[in-house]
Amino acid sequence: MLKKIFSIFNFHTIIIVAEAIGVYYLFKHIDLTMSVNFDIISIAIIFPLVFTITGAFNKRQESLNYLSIFRTKIITLQNIFGAVEGVSKKDKQRLSEILINLEKYSFSLLKGSKKYSITGVRKFSKEIYELTLSNLSKFNDREKDSMIRVKNEVFQNIENLHALQSHGTPVSLRSYCLVFIYLFPLIYTPSLIDGIKSSISEYQNVISLGFTILISFTLIALYNIQNYIENPFDQKGFDDVKLREFKLKEEEI
Repeated sequence: MLKKIFSIFNFHTIIIVAEAIGVYYLFKHIDLTMSVNFDIISIAIIFPLVFTITGAFNKRQESLNYLSIFRTKIITLQNIFGAVEGVSKKDKQRLSEILINLEKYSFSLLKGSKKYSITGVRKFSKEIYELTLSNLSKFNDREKDSMIRVKNEVFQNIENLHALQSHGTPVSLRSYCLVFIYLFPLIYTPSLIDGIKSSISEYQNVISLGFTILISFTLIALYNIQNYIENPFDQKGFDDVKLREFKLKEEEI
């Protein structure tokens, strides 16, 4: 549990907290105060930040859907080929090996391994097609159409997964959010100092400093969460897609 809580901490967190403290004492020392309309700040920071988090979450959910279909279609493809009368046991075993290697290759690609590419995945499609052609005389029209259709669906889902993996939420928007989060203490602190002056509490310095740190920390924590779920395949975050749960078992194929 503690590991999950501390997962939102990184060097960005340290920098923003240090900045919030430094800016607070600087502005307090030079007695700089001003009034800021925080509706504008909310639109400038909160809206784009929530937009990127929502985009990353939707990407994760789409990935789960494509992975489920990918797994199911691989099993279906093997079942269609295995049910065709006259296909040799050797060819059936050959298709099983191709599909298992396809799954391993695809998952390694999704995890971001530099040794693998989408071009390599597409070569498996050609191997399956050639194996089907070598046995084409044993297929009836319905079996042939089903085999080709399901094969295309398998590789369509791989292409979709690769597209999600290689194209994240807009980098420029995430950079914009990070810049504004770092600017936020400079904008927010003078107004907070101005507002807290009306308080007669002896803890006004502690309260105002605490609010500065809390809000800055909250914003950077949300940014870190978005960063962790940005790539649902790299197996580094607690909310990543559990690829091992989609692995094929020997008895299934």
